Amino acid sequence: ADVQRGVLTWGGDDNHAVTGEQIVTSDRQFSNWTFQGIGEEKRTVASGTLPMTGTEFSIWLPTLKKPGSLVHVHPGGGLSGKLLSLTTTGRIEWDESKGDGTVRRRRELINKVQDSASFPAWFNPVGEKASEPWQQVVRSGPGVLIFAFEDRRRADTQKSTPEITRRSRVMLFPVYDDLELEVTIEGYAEWRPQGSIEKPKEPGNSLVARATLKSKTDKVSDFPGVKRFMFDLLDTSREPGVCLNWPLNAKDTDYDLRFSAQNGGKLSDADQTLVIRDTLTDDQRQPYVEATVDSYDFGGRAILKVVCELEDGRELMGLIKTEDGKEDLARLPKMSGPDWIAEKWRKELKVEKLPASDDNEKVEGQKDNGDGFTLYEEYRGWVEKGKHIEGDPLRKDFFILNLIAADARGGIALFERLSKLRVHSRLRDGKEMSQKDRLMNGNHRDAPHRVQQHGVAISHEASGAGGYTVGAAGVDKTKAGRPASVQFVYVEAHQPNGAFAAKSSAEAYLNERDAQFAYDRGVAHELLHAVGVDHHGEYVWESVRAYFQGASAPLNPTRRARFTTDFSLSVGQTDTRKEWKGDQRGATMMLRWEDNKQDVAEESVPAYEAELARRRADATSESYGADFAQHAAKMAAFGVNHDAGFWAEYSADNIASMGQGRGIRVGQRGGTDTGNELCVMRYYFANAYKISGQENAYYLIRPNPGANRAGREICLSPTGTGANASSHDPHSRFGDAHAGRGNCFGDICPNDAIPPRSVVLR
Repeated sequence: ADVQRGVLTWGGDDNHAVTGEQIVTSDRQFSNWTFQGIGEEKRTVASGTLPMTGTEFSIWLPTLKKPGSLVHVHPGGGLSGKLLSLTTTGRIEWDESKGDGTVRRRRELINKVQDSASFPAWFNPVGEKASEPWQQVVRSGPGVLIFAFEDRRRADTQKSTPEITRRSRVMLFPVYDDLELEVTIEGYAEWRPQGSIEKPKEPGNSLVARATLKSKTDKVSDFPGVKRFMFDLLDTSREPGVCLNWPLNAKDTDYDLRFSAQNGGKLSDADQTLVIRDTLTDDQRQPYVEATVDSYDFGGRAILKVVCELEDGRELMGLIKTEDGKEDLARLPKMSGPDWIAEKWRKELKVEKLPASDDNEKVEGQKDNGDGFTLYEEYRGWVEKGKHIEGDPLRKDFFILNLIAADARGGIALFERLSKLRVHSRLRDGKEMSQKDRLMNGNHRDAPHRVQQHGVAISHEASGAGGYTVGAAGVDKTKAGRPASVQFVYVEAHQPNGAFAAKSSAEAYLNERDAQFAYDRGVAHELLHAVGVDHHGEYVWESVRAYFQGASAPLNPTRRARFTTDFSLSVGQTDTRKEWKGDQRGATMMLRWEDNKQDVAEESVPAYEAELARRRADATSESYGADFAQHAAKMAAFGVNHDAGFWAEYSADNIASMGQGRGIRVGQRGGTDTGNELCVMRYYFANAYKISGQENAYYLIRPNPGANRAGREICLSPTGTGANASSHDPHSRFGDAHAGRGNCFGDICPNDAIPPRSVVLR
């Protein structure tokens, strides 16, 4: 094409030196709940890159003084890449009427990914309209032309729609028959950018690019004079800090890749441009120069544009030869087309086909995918314990600020094993994670990014006993946990009377092995709450008091030793408080041992009878201090007509029965003790359960080590196992987990981008 004639039409394809990209990012949340939990909520994230291969490009040169006046770009056949992805996550709940007139609550979780072929029109590549603000650099004579476009706009006129970033660059340059400009970089295929952790303002590593003017005819004598070599870094990333969390909350906008001044050229434009006029000559007498590029970030990227301007006015574009013999722009690091990630890293981790915005790690059996970090963010990495680390694109990464230190490590290891997450827990407080915001990808500007992803801080309990999570400000307590919604995970310090101490384990009837791991289990349990896992039910055990009454007690109508739902007042209380409830003492309670079905009351009779005999011997003595005849007279005034002998026997029974009463913890159907008995999310504190079909009747678990279990597994089903199984004799203790609960492994979700499900029981 002759640019002097005024009209230039450029047709490009995969084999031409036309490069371009359209980067589209958006993030939209939608909620439409109506009543009683019916409705939908979902989040849509669009991100990725569309290639502009096959682009048709037209320019009317005389009008270029008005930016964008007659520049036209349309995609041609370049949409085959399908690199853009649209991810929608959330849930829908509705009531469905059945044929018998009943209504069934239905729920559907949303987690789908669409490729670019199914996108609406507003995802089409940019530049269809001549009025769009393209920016051009045009020099006189045949040379390199660069057309750049960047725009942020809403997808439509609705204020609720997300903003879209659209960015493209088209580079055009002449190709000559006699000369070429070759760029070579030693170790190019292996080079990856690095930052400096100890000195973030200094480069972490560098590379040297050599530009050599070569003859295509092998006639060195035909070389024209070289005026200058011009190096430019284009589309250079400017991500804050040197990686996602170092330094914390970095705010700089410095370029991540910059030219060094050590090559004798002239630097300008924030070290993004280097002009070298003094050339060297290699062994083949070919002119060349070298430029050093310093890296200040583990995720830096740029396009290295090299132009050699000859004395005759021509400009040659520097290209680098690939392994297959083709020529391409020198992308830093080596990338296959417009990208953010080194080709080497992609090949090593076998993620060549994933877009840099991908966040779709899958764990078989877990309902939600991804960990909140894009592929690029996992490539850029973090600092943990002063060392740079990378994410795993095939596993979900999760970060814990461990303020408990050594005591929590066993529980964190258990949490990692159960959750299948890749856990990073050696972070330094205030340096690599902040207790205040807990952001793990806060150093973000333009690179592919899905959500502000948080870690979790775990510390010794502030008050009370056991463990619990503290929600962040404004958190919806009806929703499952996410790292963003959990300000702190608290677990008590080791203490003799603590919830995980030997004494408590013995009271819960745990065996030695379960007791040994009670603390680790508690740590893992609380951490699982932070990633969306809840108890097997919301109803904790019920505290029930059973009061003993001997067979000869004056107010025992059964004339058999029994437990009752109410207690007897002392003689003094009936006299002064006038709280006499009549001649009834509550309903009969039946307590039976689970293992042999024996009546527990019978075991209390010998001790009761011995104490009753002592009280009878003392009941009428002056040392006992009771004048039962006088008391009988006072009670008669209340309409209670019992003689002194009645009150003496009443008093003796009252004292003798006090030591035989029992407090029991009754587990509830659909409660916290249900489901898989070895799951870490199950409570193990209940020691009694209701006898099916009977009022005020309970089976008691024999207080032997191992009679209750505190397992270190995680359940996949709500079905009760062990003592909760339907086959357990005499019947299941607490039954299956509550509806909607009990697949604890499936509920694990560390991704702050996934809307949490409702956990309100209905």
